[in-house]
This record gives sequence, C-alpha cells and structure tokens, in this order.
Amino acid sequence: MLAWATRSRLLRWVWLVCPLSIAGCEGSLSRGLDGKACDANQQCVPGYSCDIQSNLCVRLGTTAACRQGETVCGSSCVVLATDPNNCAGCGAVCTAPAHGIGVCTGSTCKFTCQDGFAACGSVCVDLETDTANCGACGHACDDNGAGVPTCQAGACGLACDAPFASCGDACFDLASDPARCGSCSNTCAVGKVCSSSQCGDGCATGMDNCGGACVDTASSASHCGNCTMGCPAPNHGQATCAASVCGFACDSGFSPCGASCVDDSSDPLNCGACGNACDEPNNGMAVCVAGACDITCNNGFAKCGNACVDTSKNAANCGACGVACASGEVCSEGKCIASCPSASQNCNGSCVDVSSDPENCGACGKACPAPANGSASCSAGGCDVACAAGFAACKGTCVKLDSDVSNCGSCDKSCPSVANGSPTCDANGCGVACSSGYTNCSGACVNTASDAAHCGGCAIACASGKVCTAGTCGTDCGAQSNCSGSCVTLDSDTSNCGACGTVCSAPSNGTPICAAASCDFQCNAPMVRCGALCVDTKTDPNNCGNCQVVCPGVPDGTATCVASGCNSECNAGFSRCSGACVDTSTDVGNCGACGTICHGKRTCQMGVCK
Repeated sequence: MLAWATRSRLLRWVWLVCPLSIAGCEGSLSRGLDGKACDANQQCVPGYSCDIQSNLCVRLGTTAACRQGETVCGSSCVVLATDPNNCAGCGAVCTAPAHGIGVCTGSTCKFTCQDGFAACGSVCVDLETDTANCGACGHACDDNGAGVPTCQAGACGLACDAPFASCGDACFDLASDPARCGSCSNTCAVGKVCSSSQCGDGCATGMDNCGGACVDTASSASHCGNCTMGCPAPNHGQATCAASVCGFACDSGFSPCGASCVDDSSDPLNCGACGNACDEPNNGMAVCVAGACDITCNNGFAKCGNACVDTSKNAANCGACGVACASGEVCSEGKCIASCPSASQNCNGSCVDVSSDPENCGACGKACPAPANGSASCSAGGCDVACAAGFAACKGTCVKLDSDVSNCGSCDKSCPSVANGSPTCDANGCGVACSSGYTNCSGACVNTASDAAHCGGCAIACASGKVCTAGTCGTDCGAQSNCSGSCVTLDSDTSNCGACGTVCSAPSNGTPICAAASCDFQCNAPMVRCGALCVDTKTDPNNCGNCQVVCPGVPDGTATCVASGCNSECNAGFSRCSGACVDTSTDVGNCGACGTICHGKRTCQMGVCK
C-alpha cells in the first residue's frame, strides 16, 4: 500500500512538472517513452536524454552501451544506415515481396530476392517456372483461350483443355478446324468444311458451318449461339457454352468471383472472400497472404504502420516512424525545420523537388496519373510513365511492343490489315496470319487453288485466257464463278463474297469469313467479339469480363481491368482506400494511412490528426 502511494505521488509530480510542450511527457516511469520524439529544445523528461542523431528520447545509461555511429531504437542499438527494421529512422521497416528479403542500404530501403528468384519490378519470380515472366521479366505465356499455359526451364508451353489438341504453340479442335482437320497438318481446301475430323462439302446434320468449321452452336464455347460469338475465358478457367449461353468453369484451386476465377488466399483484389479488395498505400503494393491483407513498399520507401513513406521528407514520419513535425514546420532530410532549403519547395509539409516528384510534378498537388502495367514518373516538371518489365511507354500508356499490332516494334507503328488474313506482331515485327485455306505469298494471303496469279503455288501464273481451278490452270470453271481467271464459290470465298471483287475484312485480332454470300468476321482466341471489335475481356476496361461491362472512372485515378475484374490505379500521391483514391495527408477518414479516422472536429494535417 505504501509502495502504491509513493508511486502515485511520483506520477502526480511528473504530470505537474512536465511541460506539455515536451513530446516525451508520457510518464518518466514508462518504458514506452523509448523512441518518442524530443521536444523543440531537444529535451526529455527526467530519466531520459535526447539522442541528437535521431532526435528521440532514450533512457539514461542506454546510449553509453551503444558504439559510435549507432542509435537507440527502443532498447536496441542500431545502425540506421543498414538496419532493415530501422532504416534511416526508428521503426521504419524495409519490406519485401514473396520470396524476397528487405534490406537497408545507405539509409534507403530495397529488397533482394532469394536464391532461385529474380526481381521483376516489385516482385520476385522464378524465371524457370513463372508463366507471367517465363525466361525473362514480362514475357508472359499465352493461354490461347483453350488451354493452361505452362513454363518449364524458362520456355512457354501449353496444356490443352479437352477436346483441344496441341499444334505448335496453340490449341485447336481437330474435329472441326478446317486449317487442322483431323491432324495439325491437314488443311481443307477453300469452300470445304471440316466435320468430325474429315474435310467435306457440307456439315453433318445438327451442325452449323462457321467459316468452314462444323460445330454445334448450342454447346461450342468458340461459337456459342451463333458462329461469331466466342465465350470469354477468365485466367485460371475455361469457357463453356450450354444451351447457347456462355459460362465458365474454374481450374482446381480457384473459385468463381464475378467474371473471374480467383484464389482468395493470395488475390489482393479478393482477399479472404470474393470482392474483398485490400487497401493499397501510396508508394506501395497490396498483398494477400493466407487470406489476410498486408502491404509491401516500393524501393526507397519504408513501412510505417500501414503507410509507405520516405522518412527523409514525410512530415508525419520525419526521421523516424511516428515523429510528426509541428504545425508550421516542414520535413527535410529527416529533420523538422522552419522552412525548406532553396532547392526544394514546401508541399504540404514535405520539402520536395517539383521537377522530379510525381506527386507534385511542376507544382505542389499536381499528381501524375499511373497507367496499367506501370507507374507515374516526373521529369523536368512534366509527367511521364515508368513501365513494368516487358512493357514500353507510348503516349502515357504501357504496351508490349512485341505483340501489340497497333504499336509493333515502336509506338504508333500499326501492322497493316490484309485481305483473307489478320496482322500479327512478334519480336521480329509485323507479320500475317492467313485464314484457313489461304497461303502467305510475299505478305498477301491467296487461295492457291483458285488464284490465277498463284495457281498451285506462289507466283505460278496461268497464261492469258486460262483460269485456275483446283490449283491447276485450265480453260473452264465449271459450276464455279470465274472472277478474273480465278474459279471461286461466291457463297464462301472471302475475296469474292457474293460477287466478284467483294473482299471481306476483319478488325484487329479477327479473321474475315464469308457465309451464305455474306461477309462477317470471327475473333481469334482468346479475343472475344464485342460489337465490331475483337477485345481481350481480361484486360479491357470497357469490356471487363464481358462485353459492355465498363469499369467506372475513379477520381484521382485510372480505371483498369485486371484478370476480368475492374480495379483502379491511383495517381501519384494517392492511396487506394476502400476502392477510392484518397490523399492520406489531408483525408479525415484515412489520415496518414487507410482507415485512420480523425474523430470529432479534428482535421488531418500532413497525415496527422490535429
């Protein structure tokens, strides 16, 4: 009882003599004062001294145990320049993605990958097995809409879904594909169809002729309900068609969620449950581990609570986590001072270089937008983008120059359309994929069975007055129509559809067809037809998961489509909190970090409730 009375008197003495201006005034008997900020005069309550280097209060006698160059953080002596748990300041933790290790080098947070893994942007991957980074960062293996992509020894492969078979690097239905009828090397002649793995003149009863493929449109996922409707297949799933209605089935280990197949134990957009998106901090990335949300911070930023900050200039975490500058002060080089040095500008309490800061590019508050597959950057006071590995910057967007037919090899270089085929783009540049039954002759897709200039083979021309029929020069077309020396069937010939000279066309990623003397097109898997376009419903924000599903715009951010689900990329300086892009330096509902609420009449200033 006497001991308690004595302790009570001491506590009352501390409360009375300790000035409110001293930041360390939380009771000199509390061990929790370790690591608290010194006051403006670099003083602490009795029993504590101010560590000048870190500007933090430490118990008397603690500093004597530390070597020169070390700083007391809590009860430990650390080197702020190299300690990943106290990098540049106490409590500033260097994070790392899965298979990575956070490190502190020169007071700057970075990460290194474990043996067997390589850094690709902000993640550590196994280039030998990762289908999104197979053999090199950004080199993704294509699923072709009919199989599961694989990566073995750094080389892409494909495990085809039944009833599809592998031909080269893609999956095809050999029972109906006129370009691979019955086998990968058997192509049906133009005008012929592939029915039950056999080339013929017409389809079996109950089957529809879809550009030479005989299919049941009530159950074919490639032609569901009609010849031109291919069903969208999500990542980790297969497209299905039942009673002419599209659907999908998820692979083992994945569950349906909207138009996506997800693993809610690791998907940050569906963490623990479908639709439960993890908050994503500015300068960091949301992660989902065992169904629980967490964050990792970008290189150069440390984790302070649920925020990713640069303690050298963050006014709410200046020099160390939780060390907030007073009103009217600014943070520069990890110290709270009265005004910014001449080379920098005061932007909401942080001293920044507006010529290179993407959060304040050219002027305070001018945030640069972040594109899909990249991040915002600022150069000479103008906004730019920094693209992820495998992508290149083109007019503020990040594109793949080795596969984008609109930006093939360089920005704005479009691959030209071609009659009876479709343009392609790969690492070698633009190319041509000819429609079934057509041959590539110097970049033109021709029917060597009927083309008088390429009769039986490229550049084999029939003599004047002769016609080409069945790949041979002759004198008469018989039951077929003579179109400038070419013997064709007007009902199905895409170069002479319904009449001589009527050439059918298709949009990018599509193939023209002629059915019943009428032009149309179908999309190349895994693209899906949406109106007059062929789109990738896994990534198109205007057709996300399905046609006409438009991802809503987000203030201070950009709408994106990720794995068939809508998402957003926030502008530089903004965090994604409950789906909205917010400035945690001023938002009373998310002050300093997502979910931190300033109650009552308190406001959020420089990321601190006041």
